[in-house]
Amino acid sequence: MAISRSFRGNLRAGALALAVGLTFAGPAFATANNDGPPTGAILDLNGQSINHGAPVTESVNFTAGLANTAITFAFREDPSFILFGNASLIDNTTSSGNLLANGDFSGGTYLNNGNSGTPNGWTYANIYGATFGGYVSGGCSGFASGSCWVDGAVQAYDAISQTVATTVGNQYTLSFAYTDIGGLSTFSDLSTNGNTTNTGGNGVDILAYAQAGLPPPSVPEPATLGLLGMALVGAGAARRMRNKRN
Repeated sequence: MAISRSFRGNLRAGALALAVGLTFAGPAFATANNDGPPTGAILDLNGQSINHGAPVTESVNFTAGLANTAITFAFREDPSFILFGNASLIDNTTSSGNLLANGDFSGGTYLNNGNSGTPNGWTYANIYGATFGGYVSGGCSGFASGSCWVDGAVQAYDAISQTVATTVGNQYTLSFAYTDIGGLSTFSDLSTNGNTTNTGGNGVDILAYAQAGLPPPSVPEPATLGLLGMALVGAGAARRMRNKRN
């Protein structure tokens, strides 16, 4: 899947859709400003080398502490796109097949949280503020079903999640395959090249979670908190002025 890195803005999702023969482009949301990943990951590729060839598999083991565990994957790819698939959850204590529904993304899509490319069996989440969220695509070479999740979330993370019945105390293996069609060499959970507003950033990451519900957004940086505080103070002052006039 050869994709030019030259397109920007709203053309990013549209150009990728054209390249893979789709008509759906991922939804856009309020612009983020180099927001960190959701907290509580059990696997974070930050700092690892990025694979650009045939899909490679990443995995992590965890011990279930809940009877129902939300398995969540979060994504960011400022200048380009991640292709993600073959998602699997295996119970190692009590032998099982794949516990994830539609883990190969071949089972169709539906409209969820504004994203009509959400894979059946999964929930789409963008409470984190990313633009150009992911969607399911066909024509994904190297993936088991030929389908994959294509994600180009900019300056923040979006996510897909599903809740699975788990046995407390059992050990599980969570795995997935991915490749990246951009030109960056190292995963980075934040943009470090000075671009913190658009597709010129160099933030690229994949994270996995196993917990109760969606992982919460990261805590804003101190500077961001300061701006938020100033905005709240300003809003309060405006209300007081209106009340005084009344």
